[in-house]
Amino acid sequence: MNPNVDITKVEDRYFNYSVRFGAGEECYARQGLRSIAECLHDAATAVGQAFRDIDLSYEGTELGTYSVPTMEHDTLLLAELLSERLEGIRRSADQRH
Repeated sequence: MNPNVDITKVEDRYFNYSVRFGAGEECYARQGLRSIAECLHDAATAVGQAFRDIDLSYEGTELGTYSVPTMEHDTLLLAELLSERLEGIRRSADQRH
């Protein structure tokens, strides 16, 4: 089972994230990070080598499973990819309503 990292935007340039295992309680959290990329890198560092992959979500919306090395070393590219994926999910939801 992969840990889940959920990123939440509080306001412009202020993000929080939490790490959970399954439906359990959060076991780690950070607040006040400046970007999605910073959350990704920090979470990868926090999880370290204990896990190969992490399930990512943004404000509860599942975005997929990504490798810890990708989160740590290709942070900016992954943050851009996740932002585009999230925008696509939102557009699809808007079209259904």
